[in-house]
Amino acid sequence: MSKEYHIVRVRVSKAEYYSMQGNAYLGLAVYDDTDSMLRFTESHFQAAQQFNAGQEYKISGKAVGEEAKAAVTNFTAKCVEDGKGAGKALSFEVAEINVKEDGVTMK
Repeated sequence: MSKEYHIVRVRVSKAEYYSMQGNAYLGLAVYDDTDSMLRFTESHFQAAQQFNAGQEYKISGKAVGEEAKAAVTNFTAKCVEDGKGAGKALSFEVAEINVKEDGVTMK
């Protein structure tokens, strides 16, 4: 089953992360639990924000239709397709999912 998420934060390390500015989500992603893949279907990431195949990321999103709730879904995922080339979607293999009720903080 697939579920859509508005991406609010992507973290590479404690020092390197991308967060939404104002009300502008970073993009829209679809999580498919049949193959444990998270795929960005559109992206508002700036060119300076790079994703590299093989790199692990912590991706936080709010389920579409539930944005007003405090709950944030955190995905620990490894990039398997880095999105280079026109219109190519970013694909991540999800290793872990954790739902936090308060805030967007991740350990």
